[in-house]
Amino acid sequence: MKRNLIASFLLSAIIFCRAQQSYNITFLHDNKVVYGTFTTPSGSGPFPTIIINPGSGAIDRDGTIPFVGGNVACLYPNLLNDTLKIYKELGDALVDSGYAVLRYDKLEYTYPTTLGTITFDKVWLPVESAIDYIKTRSDVDTTKIILIGHSEGSSIIPFIANGRNDVKALISIAGSRTPLDSLLAYQLVYIARTCNGDTAAAQAQANQILSYFNVIRTNAWNTNTPSLFGAPASAWYDYIRAVDSVSINYNIDHLPTLFTGMGQDIEVPPSELIRLQNEVTITGDFWSIPGLIHYMTPNNDPHVSPVLTDTIIYWLRQHVLVTGVNSISARNFFVQIKPNPFVSSFSVLINEGEIKNLDIRLTNTLGQLITEQEYKSPAANDILIFNENSIPSGVYFLNILADGEFISREIIKE
Repeated sequence: MKRNLIASFLLSAIIFCRAQQSYNITFLHDNKVVYGTFTTPSGSGPFPTIIINPGSGAIDRDGTIPFVGGNVACLYPNLLNDTLKIYKELGDALVDSGYAVLRYDKLEYTYPTTLGTITFDKVWLPVESAIDYIKTRSDVDTTKIILIGHSEGSSIIPFIANGRNDVKALISIAGSRTPLDSLLAYQLVYIARTCNGDTAAAQAQANQILSYFNVIRTNAWNTNTPSLFGAPASAWYDYIRAVDSVSINYNIDHLPTLFTGMGQDIEVPPSELIRLQNEVTITGDFWSIPGLIHYMTPNNDPHVSPVLTDTIIYWLRQHVLVTGVNSISARNFFVQIKPNPFVSSFSVLINEGEIKNLDIRLTNTLGQLITEQEYKSPAANDILIFNENSIPSGVYFLNILADGEFISREIIKE
C-alpha cells in the first residue's frame, strides 16, 4: 500500500558543509555545444552523480529567475525584485552531501537567435547527451546516475530512462500529471483572475492552446499547421507522444522514484501530486512539502528550502544510493532504539566504540530541535536514555552525528 509522506520534518537540524570542486564543462547535443557546470565533493571519487533536468523556458545552469513585473507583485509580493538561483542552490546542497551534480544551460538560453529548427530531441532531450558525457569522466560512478527533473523536466526524465539501462533513480520536483496544454490553460486563467487581469482574453488564449493541441493529438496537423511558442507542429507531436504518458513511463521504468510536491505551488498545484500518486504504482514515495512555491522556495525567501534538499538526501540514503562521503553504515555503525513507539522515554544503543564525538538530536516534524545530547568517546554498547514525557504524540527524528558522519532514524511518541 502506498504511503503519502508529509516531508516537512526531515533532517533540517543537521547540515554538513564540505569543500566542493567545480568545473566548467561542455558537451555536444544535436550538433550544438551545451555549456554547464560539473561540481563534486572534495576528493577524486568516483562519485554518484545527479543530473538536474530543468523546467521550461530559456534558463541557465543556475536556474536564474528574476522576480520582477506585475504578476510577481501580485502572486509573490514578498519576493518582488529578488533573483532566485534555484538549480545552483539545489546542486550545492546535494554536493555538500556527497553527490556530484551536473547543471547545464538550456539551448534556448545559449542560442536565442541561432538555435535553428526546433525539434523535440534538440530542445527537450539534452539530458541524454549529459548522461553520455558524465559516463566519460573518471570521477563519476557510472553505476549510480540519478536524474532530477523540475517542473516540465520531471515529465521528461521517465521518457529518457525508458531507453537506457544506466539510470539508477528518478526524482520529480513539482512535476505534473496534467498534460502541458491543460496546465497552461489553467495557469493563464488563474493568473488573470487572481491578479485582476483580462479573464476573457486569458480564457480565449487558453482555448486556442487547447484547440491547437487537440489538432496535434488527433494527428490532424500537417506542414502548414503554424508553430506554437516557436516550435513547429512536428515537435509538439513528438512531445505529446513522450510526455502525455508520464505516469506510464514511470511505471515502465520501475526505478526507485521520489515525487515531491510543493504545498503552495501555483503553477503546478498540489493536486497534481495526488494525480501522480493515483497512477504511479511502482513507488509509495509521494512527499508533499508545505510552505513552498513552484520554485522550491518559501513565498518570502528567495533561497531553496533546506527541507526540500534534506528530503531528497534522506530519500536517497534510504534507498542505499551511497554518496561519496564515507557513511557510518560502512563502519558497521548500528543503532537500536527501544521501545519504538515509546510512551515517555526511550533508550539508544550504539555498538561502535571508536567514536570520539557523538551528537544526538531529537527533532520534531518541522525540523525544530527538541533536545540534544553530546558525548565524548562513548564506550561500545553504552545505553543512552532520553526522557521525553512532555512532548506531544507524533513522529520525530533522531539525528545522530558521529565524527562528522550521520544517520537518521524515525521514532514515534504514542
